[in-house]
Order: sequence, then C-alpha cells, then structure tokens
Amino acid sequence: MDVKNFPVADIRPYEKNPRKNDNAVDAVANSIRTFGFKVPIVIDADNVIVCGHTRYKAALKLGLDSVPCVVADDLSPEKIKAFRLADNKVAEIASWDDAFLLDELHDLDLFDFDMADFAFDTSKIGSWQKSWARAEKYCDIKKHIQCFSMGNIIVTSFYKVGKRGIPINEIKEKPSNAEIFADNLCDYLHHLAGVEGLLKGDWCLCTTPRRRNKDGFHFSTAICESAAAKLCIPFYKDAFSAKNRNRINPEFTMLINPVQSNVILYDDIVSTGETLRATRQLLLDAGHVVLLVVGIKNQAVKGGMRDDGGQTT
Repeated sequence: MDVKNFPVADIRPYEKNPRKNDNAVDAVANSIRTFGFKVPIVIDADNVIVCGHTRYKAALKLGLDSVPCVVADDLSPEKIKAFRLADNKVAEIASWDDAFLLDELHDLDLFDFDMADFAFDTSKIGSWQKSWARAEKYCDIKKHIQCFSMGNIIVTSFYKVGKRGIPINEIKEKPSNAEIFADNLCDYLHHLAGVEGLLKGDWCLCTTPRRRNKDGFHFSTAICESAAAKLCIPFYKDAFSAKNRNRINPEFTMLINPVQSNVILYDDIVSTGETLRATRQLLLDAGHVVLLVVGIKNQAVKGGMRDDGGQTT
C-alpha cells in the first residue's frame, strides 16, 4: 500500500479506542522529533485511525501539519475492528533480552545518546557496566573473569591478584568498595541469565559464613545485600555459621535453609576453596542447585599470598 501525507486536521481518532496511551505520548513525540515520522498511521476509508493513536497525539503535541498514513481500504469494517485490537495485542507478546538490551543502551550512552527520552530505564548503565573500570581504578586489581576448577568444585571469579597493589584486607575495609563489587555481580548475573531469568528461575543469594568479625561490617554480606536489592532477589544474611576458624577442613552449619531452589553462593575472595566447598555441600545436601561466584581469585603464587597469611593484590 502507498504511504501518503494527510493533514492532521483531517484525521479522526477512533471513539472507542480501548488503548490507554497518554503516558506514552512524550516518548513517542521525542522519537518523532529525533528520528522523523518513520512509522505511518493506519486509517480507514473515512480517515478514522485504525492503528497509531499515540503517534497521532504526538503529532498534535509537536504541532505537525501533516503525517504519513496508510489507508486500509482493503479491509471490511469487521476486519478493521479486529485489526485495531490485534495490532495492539501482539505488541504485548514480545519481550526484551535484558542482557542484549543493556549492552545496546550502554553503547548508546557512550555516544551521549539519552535513551531515557524514549522511556527506557537507563539508571543501571552507569553503575553496572562501568563498575569493572571503577574496581580496577579504586581497588588496583585487574578484571579477569574466568571459570576454573578447584578439586571437585567449579568457580567463576571476576579478578585475580597480582604481585603488587593494595592489600586485600584494605580493600575489604571500605564499604564503598562493596558497592563496586555488588555492581560487578549484578552485571555478570544480568549477562548470564538476565534479570527476568533470575526472577523466573527461583534464585536467591547467599554468602559464605563469617569466620571472623561475627558482628559489624562484613564485606561479602554488604556486597550481597546491595546486589540482591538491585536484582530484586532474596538474600539470606548469615545463613551459615562457622564452628571453627580452620582454613583446612572447616566445619560449618546451616542456620537458614533458603526457600528458593537455586542459590548463588558468593564469596569476596577464594584461596584454597575450602570454605566454598563446605558451604556448597550444605546447600547440595539440602537439595539446592548452587552457582559459585567469587570476587577475587587469590592464587597461591609469588606475590599472591604471604607466609604470614596476609593477602596482596
């Protein structure tokens, strides 16, 4: 069908249009202003709108004299009525791939393209995706996402220690650093499953038990609390308790059994993997699926661990 320009004054909205679209008018007007009127309005033989009421209202808001239209004069009145409903309904079926969407929004943000003008939530772009560079800058560690085995467990880590840098204990003492690591975790899980995937997949967050500092600030807990709030999934604080402070063959008990079937078990740093291994086993014994994620991989190599137990980055 041909696309023809019609005076806006000659077009009439359908009186019984069931679609409430006032909240979308500003975003559509911004789209037309930025990209032009690329999607024509569909009208019937009497110039009554079939599809495109929001674009019509946006045209009025922008003060346009004419708009491109397609005349659906090949459809019967019954099909016009059905098409009007079907066109709006089928648009509700499609959904976003959250990971790809965030990538696209991030790419556009680099070019100072504010997609919030078109009703996109861009609040997560600055913190989640940029958290990797912030961690490298403020914590003096290098991004190195890898999946590796430690005996009978598979762990995903985000950073690895180097021969020089800020001591890990110093990194863990600053609450502001917990926010950076929380955004790392959010961004990783977002790309792994998407927020919708996490919500529909019955997931929750837990962290390994405290072996020191039974009360007060705990780096892993702070990270998980922040990440869980941003992802809108439950976090079970202090779900596990340490019976001893042993690095080898530690003993833990489960104080809270998560309701969710799938558990993301997070630790801020892994060295021997004993804590993760023992905590994971408690969750497995309780019937959970467990995903192991670690902020920093501390390899027992020169510069990675000192004989006095101190850890460096």
